Amino acid sequence: MNLKIVIFSLILVGCQPDDPTNIKNVNFEKDQSTLFEMIALREKAMLEENIESIMPQFTEDATWINSQGYLFEGKKEMEKFHRMFAENDSLDYYYETGAPKIRFLDESNALAYYSWKMFWFKKEQPTDTTYREIGLMTLSAQRKHDGWKWVAVTNQHTPWFYPKIEAVQVD
Repeated sequence: MNLKIVIFSLILVGCQPDDPTNIKNVNFEKDQSTLFEMIALREKAMLEENIESIMPQFTEDATWINSQGYLFEGKKEMEKFHRMFAENDSLDYYYETGAPKIRFLDESNALAYYSWKMFWFKKEQPTDTTYREIGLMTLSAQRKHDGWKWVAVTNQHTPWFYPKIEAVQVD
């Protein structure tokens, strides 16, 4: 009887979830660099209007909620959304991102935050900005068998552009 209790106890202990504080003991330096590179590649692709170069970063079932609240489900819809402004006949844009902040949830999941701005102008009058968008991007990344992929993106308008995302404390 005591042997059964010992075996059951060992099984129970072995089935306990990993201690979430162990995340602090994992070195994410390489993973963080990879996610930084993915964000930098997206910024470059946006400036060059080369949407197809960044689509492999997303899972097939990825979702995107844009700053107007529209939900795009799946990589194909996200690509169409990006092509709407990259292939616009009358408007072009200037795009810039701030320094990303990465938060690892565990060894296979991370959140990335960065500020962005997109200033729209008429192609025939590039010095005349017609619309200024500023916001914060939040991306959810998962480590897949072939590397890190974005699985969900949300962006929202903010009143200011933040060159760096930093934590604040309320007094």
